[in-house]
Amino acid sequence: MSDPTTTHDPPLGLGLTAVVLGSVGLLLFFMPVLGVPLGGLGVLFGLAGLVSTVRVGRATLRWSIAGTVVSALALAIGLAIAQAPSGYGPSRPIPLDEQPVPQRPFIPPPER
Repeated sequence: MSDPTTTHDPPLGLGLTAVVLGSVGLLLFFMPVLGVPLGGLGVLFGLAGLVSTVRVGRATLRWSIAGTVVSALALAIGLAIAQAPSGYGPSRPIPLDEQPVPQRPFIPPPER
């Protein structure tokens, strides 16, 4: 006989892991070295959670979908920050010996 108290709960661990990784990736958006890999891992865990909950059948997809969305957002923001143009900040001063000589107008010598 089967025990009526046992239920087959959906595997929420992968979706919850994706939500946590995506949230931490969003918090670390200013450091793309950490935010991008965490967002990528979150997307992978979220997709794995989607696949595993679909196979269970009657499982809910909300944690996996939320984790995938938050992680994809963290990944997109991290990549946007990493690819942002950095030429708009203050540049280093050019040393005097490397500066070009300014063009001077030709002034003819005086006549005698």
